[in-house]
Amino acid sequence: MELKGQKIYENKLILLFFLTWGFLFIDRLAISIVLPVIVPDLQITNTQVGIVNMGFTVGWAVSAIILGGIADKKGNLKMWLLISGFGTAIFGAACALSNSFETLLILRTLVGIAEGPFVTFLMAVLGKSISQGRLGLGVGIVNAGVSVIAITFGPIFLTQLIAVTTWQMTFLVAALPGLIFMIVVWRFVKPVEEDPKSETTEGVPGKPKNMFAELWSYRNFRVCCILAFTHMAGYYVMQIYASLYFTEVGNMDVQTWGFLMAAMGFVGMATSIIFPKISDNFGRKPVLLVSYILCVLPSLFMFLLPGSMISAVFYVAFAGLPGAIGIFWINLIPMETLPPYLTASGMAIPMALGELIGGALIGTIAGVVADSFGLANMMIIVSIGFLVSFFVCLPLIETAPRALERIAKKNS
Repeated sequence: MELKGQKIYENKLILLFFLTWGFLFIDRLAISIVLPVIVPDLQITNTQVGIVNMGFTVGWAVSAIILGGIADKKGNLKMWLLISGFGTAIFGAACALSNSFETLLILRTLVGIAEGPFVTFLMAVLGKSISQGRLGLGVGIVNAGVSVIAITFGPIFLTQLIAVTTWQMTFLVAALPGLIFMIVVWRFVKPVEEDPKSETTEGVPGKPKNMFAELWSYRNFRVCCILAFTHMAGYYVMQIYASLYFTEVGNMDVQTWGFLMAAMGFVGMATSIIFPKISDNFGRKPVLLVSYILCVLPSLFMFLLPGSMISAVFYVAFAGLPGAIGIFWINLIPMETLPPYLTASGMAIPMALGELIGGALIGTIAGVVADSFGLANMMIIVSIGFLVSFFVCLPLIETAPRALERIAKKNS
């Protein structure tokens, strides 16, 4: 009966985190949806829009590293999860008070600071609350909440809402579901047990005084940090420039492109659950290696056959896959590799590096390439990013419990 009760709790926890992360992520997207109304109302320039986005991103990345490290030292993951989640919802709602570029910049930066470590804390609590054999499936389902709720249905709801009310009310309504679900998290989620003496996959002996030095002593952590550059370079360039590619190179109208993107999103939802589940059974490393080969295909055909139907088909089939497998090196592998007292930092650092360098820097470089050589030629950057990621994964040490059991039985 106790095992059955634990499984029921795990299922409810996965569902709760799926809904919480999906609705809270809307606070991140809300600014993009209401910008066409905010820009003329507050009389801000495109340059100022970029500065607001940069403030959010920098606040998000720096906060993820700093607060993740503090949480590892202080413990009590549930408390940090609540602080981050409630802060995100409250500051997201407070954006309705913006009356100038300066106030909008300050409030969006505060949203970034609050939300930066949230998914790190969320996944860390999940990893310490469910059976290890279900970790891939659980993390995959929670991650799919962003695709299902925030990306697919969120924009539809908010764009309809802004048509009948003000952009200020849109910010308030966008923040409300996240606030409600954080109250449910506070009441429902059990405190996480702290166990700093747990063994780790790589079994690195000793505990250096410097936290980063200890993290860097794990091969898997080093691999995850490199993947933050290579994976996010390919992922962000595709996300940012796919719309321009298909409308300018492929001569699609905006409505057709919208349907194409929606189709990719629905396929991406499925892969967000299926691939992590497969990795529970067959291992993180082989699934990652196969996935990166598949990730190369959309951009490769977009480069070789610009604007063709074949490139559109491969885009729908595999362009959502990088979003599904990113959780491997952001969440799953660090959680299964590192000791509990390093888990939050071990997830936050690669994630922040990916945002700052793999996303912002490489994304900017890609824009220069597109202006100089064309959008089709720029797609080779995406292919190179994912191809390099394949080779970066080769030194990975397997972490999936079931795969490790098979390896142990085979060697015994």
